[in-house]
Amino acid sequence: MAEESRLSGRRRFVGFALFFLTFLLVQSGSPLSQTHKQNKDAEPLNVGMVALLAAPQRYEGKLIRSIGFLCIEFENDALYLHEEDYRYGEGKNSFSLRLSETQRKQFKSLSLKRVIIEARVYANGPEAREWAGALGNIQRLEPWVVDRGPVPQP
Repeated sequence: MAEESRLSGRRRFVGFALFFLTFLLVQSGSPLSQTHKQNKDAEPLNVGMVALLAAPQRYEGKLIRSIGFLCIEFENDALYLHEEDYRYGEGKNSFSLRLSETQRKQFKSLSLKRVIIEARVYANGPEAREWAGALGNIQRLEPWVVDRGPVPQP
């Protein structure tokens, strides 16, 4: 009987210990849940420039993928909705780009072209005075070339 009581106490202790460890892992974020969060966050959201310009705060801190007109020039690195917005200085139709000097040199050949970009949105930074916000931590910036030929005439 004493033996059964001792085994019963051990089982309760082991059960409690397993429960406690499971609770700690869930609360602190196990490596598995961290990996899941990183994978989920690693895939950018496809967002059109119009939606991004209309509500940049909605995408604050999120990784997005969008297409726009790129301009890299002294103190005016930006992604515009259209080439015309760049030409006529419509800053609120663009996002400032947070580029390092290395990135500026790397991407300079893409300036004044349509591009696809994957970057984080910073809607509340100092850039929000002149632009709709900023795009930083750029993970992808490539030419976007789609030529559908001449527009058919009715």
